[in-house]
Amino acid sequence: MTFRRIAAALGGLALLASSPVFAMTLEEKAGQVLALSFSGTSLDGETRSRLEEIKPGGLILYGKNVESLSQVRSLLSCIRETVRLDLPLMVAVDQEGGTVARIRGHGADFPGNMALGATGDPDLAERQGFIMGRQLKSLGIDLDYAPVVDVNSNSSNPIIGVRSFGDDVAVVSSMGASIIKGFSRARMGCSAKHFPGHGDVDIDSHLGLPVLDRSLESMRALEFPPFRSAVEAGVPAVMTAHIVVPSLTGELPATLSPEAMSLLREELGFEGVVLSDSMGMRAISNEWGVPDAVVMALRAGVDFVLLGADPAFPPEGHREVRDRIVEAVDSGELDKGRLDDAVERILRWKYDMGLSSGEDRPDWVDGSALAEEIASRSVTLIRSDGPPPLRKGDHVTLIWPEKKAVAAEILLRRLSDLGVSGSIELFGGRAVPDVNVDEIKGPVLMGCYDLVRDEPSVSFLRKILEERPDCVSLSMKTPYDLTVLPEAETALACYGDTPPTLKALAAILLGEIRPSGRLPVELPGLYPRGWGVSWSSR
Repeated sequence: MTFRRIAAALGGLALLASSPVFAMTLEEKAGQVLALSFSGTSLDGETRSRLEEIKPGGLILYGKNVESLSQVRSLLSCIRETVRLDLPLMVAVDQEGGTVARIRGHGADFPGNMALGATGDPDLAERQGFIMGRQLKSLGIDLDYAPVVDVNSNSSNPIIGVRSFGDDVAVVSSMGASIIKGFSRARMGCSAKHFPGHGDVDIDSHLGLPVLDRSLESMRALEFPPFRSAVEAGVPAVMTAHIVVPSLTGELPATLSPEAMSLLREELGFEGVVLSDSMGMRAISNEWGVPDAVVMALRAGVDFVLLGADPAFPPEGHREVRDRIVEAVDSGELDKGRLDDAVERILRWKYDMGLSSGEDRPDWVDGSALAEEIASRSVTLIRSDGPPPLRKGDHVTLIWPEKKAVAAEILLRRLSDLGVSGSIELFGGRAVPDVNVDEIKGPVLMGCYDLVRDEPSVSFLRKILEERPDCVSLSMKTPYDLTVLPEAETALACYGDTPPTLKALAAILLGEIRPSGRLPVELPGLYPRGWGVSWSSR
C-alpha cells in the first residue's frame, strides 16, 4: 500500500473517500492518529526504530530539536528519506511568535499575539501568517499549532497572557481570522486553539487541571466567537484544551468530552481535524494516565492526538499508546468506525495540503521588516508626564532580572546604536545589585517580567522607585505588571522582548519613533482597553 494509491482514491472518489482506510491494518490506523515528539537534533537509531514500528501520522518539533535552519531542513529530509513509512508525516511546530516560538533568528522573531492586538491592524496579522507560513514550509514543516484565539479575560491567567490577542472578543476574532487567512495563502496548515477557551482560568494545564465555571450562554458571548470566526476563515484544524467546563463537559476536560466535540461540530459547524493538546500535560496524565486518556479522547471525537515533550510521558511510552488504541478497538471500547473516521480526516487533510505530491518547498522569507513594523506599532506608552526619557549622549542604567540578562544586553546595544551609553545591574537569583540608585545621575530603566507572580521582584523594584520615582518602568512581558507596581511615573508596555521589540523600544525611548500602541486588555482599576498616550514635546 502506498500513499499515492490512497491519495488518488481520496481525490478521485470523493464519495468513497473512506475506502482506502479499510486497506490499512488496525496497527497502522492506530499510528496514524498520533503526533509524536522525539529527542535530539538528528535522527538516532532508537527514534528511527520507534517511528517505523508505530508509523505515526505526524511529528512535532520542540526547541530541543532545533539548532539552525539548515539543521532543521536536514533533519526533516533525513527522516522523510530514511524512515520507512507508507504514508507521509505531517511535521508540526508551535510557532506562535513572541514567547512561544521554536524557530528564532533569521527574521523569524515576530513579537507575538498581544503585540499584534496592540497595533489594532488585522492586515499585519495576515501578513505575519503568510510570511510565517512560508518560513515554516521552507524548512519542511507542514503544520503550525497556531494561532491562539483564547480571549485573555482573566488577568491572573498564568499560561495564556500575551499569547492572546487581548481581552476583546471582536479583536481576538478579527486577528485570529486574519492570521489564518495568511497561513492559508502560504499553504501552511494551522490550528485555532485552545477550544473551548483557555483565557479565563488561573491554573496552567501543564501543571494541573483548570476549571472554567461559566454558563454556556456566557461562553457563547465570550469564548466561542473567535473559534466561530476561525471556522468561517477556513481553519483546517482546532486544538482542544485540557480544561473542565462543568456546564459543557461535566467532570471531564474538554479533550475527553463528547459534549465539547459535539458543540464544536454541530453548533460551530467545524468539519476539519480536531487536534488534542499534548496528552502528557499533568492536567491529563495525573488523573487518567496517558494511554487510557488517548482512547477516551478518540472516543470523544478527537482525530489527531499529540504526545508532546512532557516530562510525565517521554517517547519511550509511545508504543504503549499505540498498543492501547489497538486493544481498545479489539475489545469494543473504541468503535472501529470512530477510528476510521479520524484516519480518513487526517488522510484527506494531508492530501489537501499536497503532502502526497512532493511539491517543492518555497525559499526562506526574511520577516525582519514586518516584525519591526509590528513591534514599532505595538509598544504602548501607558503613563508619562514628560518628553521621551532619553537623549543622545545620556548614560543609562538598566536594572534587570538576571534570568533575562540577554534582553538587557540587546536593548543596551540598540541604545548604543542611537548614541546612548549605559550599564546593566542585575537582580534576582544569585545577583544582588551593589548600587545606590539614589546616586545614579542618569536615566534608569527597570525591566519588569510577570510581576503578578513575583512578589520578591515587586518589593525590590518598589524600593528602587521610592529612591528614584523618575525610573522608567518597562513591562517586558505582560502589561498587567502595572497593576502591582503602579507607582512608576513613566511606564511602557512592550508585550515581549524579541529583538525587533527591543529595537523599537530603544527608538521610542529616544523619541525616534512615536509610541502608537494601544492596550489590548484592561488594566483593572487603572486603565481601560484601548488606552495609550504620547510623549509631550521637549
